[in-house]
Amino acid sequence: MQDTELLKYGKYLTSLIASVILKTTPPAPFEGIDWKELFKLAKMHDSTTVIYPALAKFDIPEDALQLFEKEKNLIVSRTTRQAIEAERVLGTLEKNGIKYIRLKGSHIKDLYPAPCMRTFCDIDIYVSQEDRERAKPLMRDLGYILDCEIDYHDEYKKDDFYVYEIHSPLVSENSFHHNLFTDPFNKAKASQKNKFDYVLNNEYFYLHLFFHLYGHFIHRGCGIRLFTDLLIFKESIPDVDYSFIESVLKQYDMLGFYQSVQKLIDFFFFNKPADDDTLTVAEYIFSCQANSAFTNTLANYSLGDKIKYLFTMWFPPAKDLSFRYPVLEKYPVLLPICWIRRFFYSLFFKRVAFKTQTNNIKRINSKEFKAIKKARKLATKNKI
Repeated sequence: MQDTELLKYGKYLTSLIASVILKTTPPAPFEGIDWKELFKLAKMHDSTTVIYPALAKFDIPEDALQLFEKEKNLIVSRTTRQAIEAERVLGTLEKNGIKYIRLKGSHIKDLYPAPCMRTFCDIDIYVSQEDRERAKPLMRDLGYILDCEIDYHDEYKKDDFYVYEIHSPLVSENSFHHNLFTDPFNKAKASQKNKFDYVLNNEYFYLHLFFHLYGHFIHRGCGIRLFTDLLIFKESIPDVDYSFIESVLKQYDMLGFYQSVQKLIDFFFFNKPADDDTLTVAEYIFSCQANSAFTNTLANYSLGDKIKYLFTMWFPPAKDLSFRYPVLEKYPVLLPICWIRRFFYSLFFKRVAFKTQTNNIKRINSKEFKAIKKARKLATKNKI
């Protein structure tokens, strides 16, 4: 899809999202619209279920409508399974006296007109450092495998479907805004569900969503869904001290980015005119979910840095592979053998990921990197 077409379809997608969230009349489709192209873009941005109610207003070709209906049914099924499993997991934590804070999608989904409108792959919760350790045998008893353990969260997987990230601390100590989220329970309140289920106070929940969006935008690619989260937050929660939020963002030199985000929200959802800079960033966002985290990460680097990054990716040090190959802790001399095993395992058992990563490597000098860098510079030009 050409940039002009992408901008046209992206703007129509966000207008449909706004009509559902704001309960307004959906805009009429533009002349010559290809509903299948709109479906592809909506699916790429995890927004098919959000715009589905608006589509009932239009005479859509049956084959295109079936695409939306099939996707909606799949997402409703997935959301239902996640909800049932969440009762088991969170219920187990509660029975063992572990209080937790629901983060990001697992909390904000309740603000959408229907929970299935806010999809997510993993469920993020925060617990104390002590309870993070206590949770390990509990998750194992529930059938979960500790797939990844890093400085600030443990990632558990089950049946190649359920994924839980148990955080402690809330964000990495290497993050520049780490100090903002120290002692999260003092910045949270118990929900109406029970005394173990907590949510961040309104201002800190917004800040958490905002910094999460920033992290995606800079490092991994940021689609429409995270902007929709900010829209639904503002429309659903009236009692928010935005002057406090802005004062915090000023301390972290983030006011420029905040202002850029507000311009994008105005353009996406409120049909306000956009300047050239905002349009450039909007095009980047509409295409972002097509850009992998790998591609967006490489966009930060010079050619020399990219080569170094690729070398480290394919030949990581022993400390980074010891979780997958515990033998390295005792016999680091076996590292080359682990490199070879990892390569062939990826080649034969993770072919899709292997092929995607290889294709991204081939595109290492593509003009896409320049576009990404330009968009980031425009969006963060007021941030030092």
